[in-house]
Amino acid sequence: MNKIIKLGTAVLFALFIAACNKADPAADYQKLVEWSLANQQSQVAFQQEYMEKLSSGDEKQIAEAMNALSARNAEVQKSLNTLDIKSAEIKQLKDKMQSVLTLTSELAKDGLALMNNASEEATKAIQAKTEKTTAATEELKKLQDEMAAKYGKKADQPK
Repeated sequence: MNKIIKLGTAVLFALFIAACNKADPAADYQKLVEWSLANQQSQVAFQQEYMEKLSSGDEKQIAEAMNALSARNAEVQKSLNTLDIKSAEIKQLKDKMQSVLTLTSELAKDGLALMNNASEEATKAIQAKTEKTTAATEELKKLQDEMAAKYGKKADQPK
C-alpha cells in the first residue's frame, strides 16, 4: 500500500511539473506584444532621426545613420532574446523578428561599404540582399497578421 501511495504521489508530481512547463501560445504572444509596445516609442524616435540623416544627402550623416541602425538592431535583438517564449508557434514569430533585424543590419553595413567602394558587383549584391530583406519582412508581416488573428492584436501595433 505504501508503494502505491508513493507511486501515486510521484505521478501527480510529474503531472504537475508537466502542466507548469506547458507552453501557452496566447500568453507567449502577449509577452511579445507587450515587449513590442514597450519598445515602440523609442523605435519611432530612432526611425525619425534615422530618416532625417538619410535624407540629408551628407555622406557622414548617412554613415552615422547606418551605423546607428546596426547598433540599434543589436540592442533590440538583445532585448528580444530576454523574452522567455516557450510556445514553438510564437517562437517562430520571435525568430522571424530576429532574422529581419539581422538582415536589416547586414543591409545597412553593406550599404555603407557600397558608399565607400562602389562597384557593379557590390550593387548587385545589395540589390539581392534588399530583395531578401523585403521578402523576409513580408513573411514577418504575414506571420504577425496570422498570430494577431489567432491571439489578439499585432505584436507591433498598439491596442
